[in-house]
Amino acid sequence: MNDLARYKLLAKAKVPPAAKLLYNYLMDRAGGRHSCVLLSGKKLALEMGVSPSTVRRNLYRLQRIGLLRITARYSEEGIRLTNQITLL
Repeated sequence: MNDLARYKLLAKAKVPPAAKLLYNYLMDRAGGRHSCVLLSGKKLALEMGVSPSTVRRNLYRLQRIGLLRITARYSEEGIRLTNQITLL
């Protein structure tokens, strides 16, 4: 997806600017739509310069409007791993 198409998509989204910034950041990290990112909320917050609660809140907003999917991941031993964030 080129930048213009991404901006048009996000212009229609009824989410705060922080959510749009997060989506753009994830899109750049993943390399485009239908790609996955494996980053913790703390790591995302650190890289973006926002709080972990801001990242968490906006990830769920983006998921609610259908721009991404968050999938919990676990090791074979049942240990919680970072979430898989899939851009839709």
